[in-house]
Amino acid sequence: MYPKSHAAGAMLVVLALTELSLAQTPPTASPSRSFSFLGFPMKILVSGTDTGGTSALLDIKIPTNSGPPAHIHSREDEVYLIKSGTFRFLMDGVCLQAEPGATVFMPKGHFHTFKNISKQAGEQLMFVYPAGIEQFFWEVHELGLKMPQDFQKLNELANSKYGINHVPDHDFHAGTCKIVKALK
Repeated sequence: MYPKSHAAGAMLVVLALTELSLAQTPPTASPSRSFSFLGFPMKILVSGTDTGGTSALLDIKIPTNSGPPAHIHSREDEVYLIKSGTFRFLMDGVCLQAEPGATVFMPKGHFHTFKNISKQAGEQLMFVYPAGIEQFFWEVHELGLKMPQDFQKLNELANSKYGINHVPDHDFHAGTCKIVKALK
């Protein structure tokens, strides 16, 4: 579907950015860098402010059997590196299953979602370019939005300000998934 070189190249960028951020990040993170987004503990490791808006890197913990509502981004591409757990990603009707060490590329303009199918919480690094989605996550946190009761408010904010359109009542693909292996 997408050349392995895209995932590998993006991963090198993530690793380079992570190394860069370690030198620039103070030893103790500010309270605004760690927060909960719709029940998902999240930490902004590198923000758009840190990169001049070019990219952001987030560490996200996803509870079992959880994931975001299906959506389409108009602005940013995403690369996920699975740290722990097993995730099923759905993009344009194609299912990919990813375990620790695997990377998954989700380009803008494509319908997608994911779900943690592990029996315990999973963790992933999410690299986005350009930056901006981390501000959406923070704003949702600050507004105290909850799912499913605040779905309409979430989608209005996402669509009007951040170019993200969520798809209501999408039944996650439960068919056969292609297994994405970790790069060695």
